[in-house]
Amino acid sequence: MNTAEPTDPQSVEELKRFTPLSDLSYDKLLEIVEKAQWLKAKKRSQLMDLGDTEDSSLFLLRGNVLMEAADGRQRVIKHTDTAARSPLSRLRPSRYRVSALTPVHYIKISNALLDELTDLEDSSEMISSHYLVEETSEGNADFSAQVVARIYEDLQKHVLRMLSWHPVALGVSRQILAQPKDVSAIARWVLLDPVLALKFMKSAQFQHRPGGSVPNVASATSQMGSQKARKLAFMNLFRESRDPRTLALQEAFRNAWERSVSVAAVAKRLAAELGRKDPAEAELAGLLHNIGETTIISYAYSYYREVSVQELHNCTLMFGKETGRMVLSHWNIYHSLAQNVCDATEWLHDHGRREPDLSDIVIAARACVQISRKDESNPPPPLPQIPALKRLRLDTPDSILATELRTFADSYLEETKLKLGIE
Repeated sequence: MNTAEPTDPQSVEELKRFTPLSDLSYDKLLEIVEKAQWLKAKKRSQLMDLGDTEDSSLFLLRGNVLMEAADGRQRVIKHTDTAARSPLSRLRPSRYRVSALTPVHYIKISNALLDELTDLEDSSEMISSHYLVEETSEGNADFSAQVVARIYEDLQKHVLRMLSWHPVALGVSRQILAQPKDVSAIARWVLLDPVLALKFMKSAQFQHRPGGSVPNVASATSQMGSQKARKLAFMNLFRESRDPRTLALQEAFRNAWERSVSVAAVAKRLAAELGRKDPAEAELAGLLHNIGETTIISYAYSYYREVSVQELHNCTLMFGKETGRMVLSHWNIYHSLAQNVCDATEWLHDHGRREPDLSDIVIAARACVQISRKDESNPPPPLPQIPALKRLRLDTPDSILATELRTFADSYLEETKLKLGIE
C-alpha cells in the first residue's frame, strides 16, 4: 500500500540529476518544482503496483527501491545508481511493482506536464530507459505485460470480453430459461456465475438513472425484466463461455469459479451470524472478489500460444487486484461495493475501525475457503496477523465459527455443483 507523505519542495538543483530534466531551462524546472508532488515513504511501502495506470512518473531522490516484474525478476535501484536518473516504470499499465527497501524520498510528476515541458526527442529518451528487468515493447513483452495491456485497451474501447466457465454458464442458463417471468428466481441463479452477475449489473446501468448505479443483481434483474435477463444469459452461454481443452486453463476456470461461489456463500453466512442488515451484500462482494483473476484467465484463453501454469499463476497473483479494480471502475459498478471488493483482495487490509465492515467479512470468508480447500495459490499470512480475522475473532484455525464455516463451504460447493450438473 502506498502510504507516502508530502514533503517540502526542493530546489531545481534536485531535478538536474534526472534524464532528461537536466536539459530543461531554469523556468521549466521551476514549474516542475512547483507542480510536482514531493513525497517520502517508509520502509516496505509500495510506491507503485503492477498494472497501475496513473499517468505520472516517479523519480527517486534518496533511498533504495525494489523493482519486481510479473515473472519474478527483481532489481534493486539505489538513488546513487545510474538507473535512478530515469523514471521508475514509465510505461502504463505499469510493468513493475516498486517497493521501498529503505525509507525513501521521491518525486511524482504528471506525465502530461513532462510531455508539455520536454520535446519529443527527450520524451522518447525517457520512455526508452531500461533496467535489468526491461520495459519491453508489446511485441516482445512477457505474457503478463501483454495480457494486462490488452485488457486495459479493451476496457478503454468498451469491448472487454470476460468469459464464463462453460459448465457453469450451461447449468445456470438452463435454470434461467426455465423461469419465464420470475425475476427473483432468475437473480438467485445468476448469483452462481460471477461473470454473468457482473454482466447483469453492467447491462442494467444503461437504463438506470444518469449518475447512478445498480447496487446488486436483484435490482439489475428487476430493472431489466425477465425477457432481457433471459436473453443476456443465453448470449453469455453461446457467445462468452468456454470449456478449454488445455488442462491448465480448464483447472484455472474451475478453481476461480469454485473459490468465487464458496467465498460468496461463506461471506453471506458470516454476515448473517453477525446480524448485518443485508447478508446478500456480503454474498455479492464475495462472488466478485476474484473477478480480476477471471478476466485474466479469459484473455489467456485467446493468447497466441499455450500458457504455462506458472505464467498464469504469476499474472493472476500480481495483476489480479488491479485488473479487478479497472473492470469494476470502467463498468461503473456500485462504488461502495467495488471499493469493498478491492479492499478484500488484500489479506492485511486494515480500515482502522473497531467494528468489522464488509471487506473484513470477505477477507475472513476467503481465509476459510483457502484453508478448507488447502489452496496454496495465494495463501494467507499467519491468521493472527490478519486484522479482519482479529476483529471477527476468527484468528485461530480451531475457533468454533471458523471450523463451522469451513465445513459449510465444502458442503455448499458440492450442493451447488450437483444443482448445476457439474462433475
